[in-house]
Amino acid sequence: MIPAHIRSASALVTSHRAVCDGFLSQALAKTEKASPYVLQARRLWQILTSVPDISTAGRRNDIQEELLFSAGFSDKARSHLTDDELATALQKILETIASRTPDGWREEIVYRYLLTKGDSLGGSMRNITGALAGKQFSDAVINALEDQHIAPTIVRSPSNPEKIQTIAWNARLLLFNKKPNFVGNNIDVILMNMPPGKKPIRQLLENKSGYLACGELKGGIDPAGADEHWKTANSALERIRQRFIDAQQPALFFVGAAIETAMAEEIFNQLQDARLAYAANFTVPQQVADLASWLVRL
Repeated sequence: MIPAHIRSASALVTSHRAVCDGFLSQALAKTEKASPYVLQARRLWQILTSVPDISTAGRRNDIQEELLFSAGFSDKARSHLTDDELATALQKILETIASRTPDGWREEIVYRYLLTKGDSLGGSMRNITGALAGKQFSDAVINALEDQHIAPTIVRSPSNPEKIQTIAWNARLLLFNKKPNFVGNNIDVILMNMPPGKKPIRQLLENKSGYLACGELKGGIDPAGADEHWKTANSALERIRQRFIDAQQPALFFVGAAIETAMAEEIFNQLQDARLAYAANFTVPQQVADLASWLVRL
């Protein structure tokens, strides 16, 4: 069955206007996220201008955090080293900076701090993009349930109230970002039949007969990464097909923000031959709403 709002491959293609709006939204989010880093860099510069040499700066406890970032140690890298190892490495790097730029070491430290923080910002933005895709999808599902006058039970992440972990209604359970052992990889969205009686989610995930639908979400808007995102999602969906070769196949769907012409044709072909049950473009709200309505009716 071809979705009502997708009668041709071109209906799935992301418009130029949507790409522009997406980049603007990301730029605004990056600006907001980068502001604390810029303020911290200014503070670091002010402190550095008050110390006579780089060795004195290295002994300042109030800027140790910033100096470690300047040395290239991200939060992830630091988790693998002891305090003594970090201190030794920092001293060597500061000595190297001083030898290479004896008159500009202050600027060098600030620039290096911003470079490392910028790299961290890039990683966090990718996580934010994925989180926004999940939120947009879960909001669409909740709206579809409300349209049917169904009040779902929603479980949110204890550490992030905006992140929904499960949505339950009637005999259905919608799970986000779960890894069934028999699949071996995370699945972005899983709709399951929820049998009577409360059972652990881990136990439900290993019961193939309970699967109704599985989907992959890709929220990145950059056209340059569209093809790679589709390849990743398509591989994940094919993996699910293979894992269910001995059982009833769940309905599979894909939702992406950056969909170029070539991949739109591939997606449409899969809709035609039923490898995909549904698809939608995140930048077309009507398509996402339509997919959510289909999902809650399964």
